[in-house]
Amino acid sequence: MENERDRMDQVFQARRALASRYRLDNPGNRFNFETLCENMGCRLHELWPVPAGKKILDIGAGELYWGDQFVAMGVNKDDYVGVDLLVWRLQKGRASGHDHQAVAASAAELPFESATFDLISQFTMMTSVLDNALKSRIAAEMIRVLKPGGYILWYDFRYSNPSNPDTCGIGRGELKRLFPEQPISLQAITLLPPLARKLGLPLLKFFHACPILRSHYLAWIGPKG
Repeated sequence: MENERDRMDQVFQARRALASRYRLDNPGNRFNFETLCENMGCRLHELWPVPAGKKILDIGAGELYWGDQFVAMGVNKDDYVGVDLLVWRLQKGRASGHDHQAVAASAAELPFESATFDLISQFTMMTSVLDNALKSRIAAEMIRVLKPGGYILWYDFRYSNPSNPDTCGIGRGELKRLFPEQPISLQAITLLPPLARKLGLPLLKFFHACPILRSHYLAWIGPKG
């Protein structure tokens, strides 16, 4: 686990230099972000018309950015908990004003009792885990701490990027392997970011209409039996 922590630390330290690439003042980044939030919010409110009181665990929470988005969707601030392997990422988030509950821990050994959370989310974390056995352990932990009737919200790359050896895409088949006993609802979403960043409306909408150009899956895994 120490080797994995060191590897992840190197990966995310390197990514800090790329932060400007993902700024929301770029029309393509803004389009992808708003499309994701709209789809998330619609499904969340279909499951729980009043999400206040539902407990959420965000794995690989990084700088706790998604805590703000869940609160905007009606989740109580005190019901959100972020977990990340790297304590400096959580500290950076707090320093940036994302004042949410957070725990520095491995997603493969979550420090919570079984059946604690109504929703468990992960945003582009699992594709940074390259070891299949470790991915399986993380998936098992997600199921363990999820309440019966609860869901996993999954947003991650479905394609591998040949120029980025630190990530590996996760497709439909691997999702079924990781969560073999759970129903999985998949939606291809997010226009390929390198393409999206070069476009403006209405070309963003035009190209997003082509499913093969959508690089991520938004999946709802559950309800847990």
